[in-house]
Amino acid sequence: MDDPAAAQPEVAGTRRIVPMMLIAGPSLQDPIFAHTVILLLESGPSGAYGMVVNKPAPVDLATLLDGAGIARTAAPQRTVWLGGPVQPEAGLVLYVDEPGLEPFEPQTIVFPGVHMSSSMSLLHAIAADRGPQTFALYLGRAAWEAGQLEAELAAGVWLPSEPDVSLLFHSDTDSCWLRALQLLGTDPAHIAPTAAQA
Repeated sequence: MDDPAAAQPEVAGTRRIVPMMLIAGPSLQDPIFAHTVILLLESGPSGAYGMVVNKPAPVDLATLLDGAGIARTAAPQRTVWLGGPVQPEAGLVLYVDEPGLEPFEPQTIVFPGVHMSSSMSLLHAIAADRGPQTFALYLGRAAWEAGQLEAELAAGVWLPSEPDVSLLFHSDTDSCWLRALQLLGTDPAHIAPTAAQA
């Protein structure tokens, strides 16, 4: 089957990646990563990084925009997500490339039709209700040193899975993790007791 992304024209400042999902195994009890789903964005000899997609931050979007001094004409009541403990001051927006939406550079094509950007102009557009309607803002990221992720995968800390857009742009936490396990073919009932102990 042809890759839909291949038919998209190249845009200056745009790059493409091949993402995957990491689902926290039931044995992972780390308070930061237990019951998380991670969108892995890059992995190579020097290490890896991605974003936790189901851990809410202790601040909503309107408060974050106000704190950043970004004037807003809209009052977006959206959850902000903790992408991970590394560089928590840095934000990334994952969004659907909707018709008529201007390109926000630099940007990365994560899935066909789903982009990611750290552009301040994107935040200003969201604050003015001129940005994408379907988006998620992440603070920080999860990162692994060289060989660390491979060792954790071998130990069963993470369950790798094909990327699934349905796990993004939600407003829940543990149900995202359980749904990811279901998509992987794991019966959540088998791990419910472990989940309740976390």
